[in-house]
Amino acid sequence: MGVLERKEREKIQRRNVIIDAAERVFFKEGIENASMDQVALEAELSKGTLYLYFKSKEELYKAIVIRGFIALKRKLKEAAIPAETGLQNVKAISKAYIEFSKQHLGYFNAILYYQNDQFDRRNMDSQHSIESLEGGNAVIAVLINAIKKGIEDRSINPYINPIEVAFVLWSQITGLLQVIQRKMRIITYYYKIKDTDLLDNYFYLLEKSLKP
Repeated sequence: MGVLERKEREKIQRRNVIIDAAERVFFKEGIENASMDQVALEAELSKGTLYLYFKSKEELYKAIVIRGFIALKRKLKEAAIPAETGLQNVKAISKAYIEFSKQHLGYFNAILYYQNDQFDRRNMDSQHSIESLEGGNAVIAVLINAIKKGIEDRSINPYINPIEVAFVLWSQITGLLQVIQRKMRIITYYYKIKDTDLLDNYFYLLEKSLKP
């Protein structure tokens, strides 16, 4: 291995070390409370070294979001089985998203925070911003393709717009998962229902609304 190749590999490794440390800090403290000083301490690197790789806390956070999108896209694509109908795949994708929100809560919340436009819009032309936006588009594309498949195999209403419906469904399940995460204790106390009851109703309405 040449000197340049070795240096490039070391650069990639150090970058991953920084992101790993940032995940532990941001997921524990939250984006508002976390600092680059904390990340540097966690990574056992100087603060100056962090800024060689990431210009700001926001840029570092976007690197985490990109990781989250990659993990989510992989999980959704694995859930979409070619042999199943489009409608079955839409339901499977929804279930995979629910599982992702439980298994990878840090990534789930990071993606939500990013999509809520908490970051400075003036930085949206950076490479990290472009990659994170592309990551989000790649995730929603999995659902769009499942809906298109359903229209083709006639398991889904052919008169709907796949892109519009995909965003509506994504918004519905994301909103429901946030309610379950933040409000479920109150809902259970006052209305005597569980999170599984809400999710069962989501899938009931999903099927009713998409079937031809």
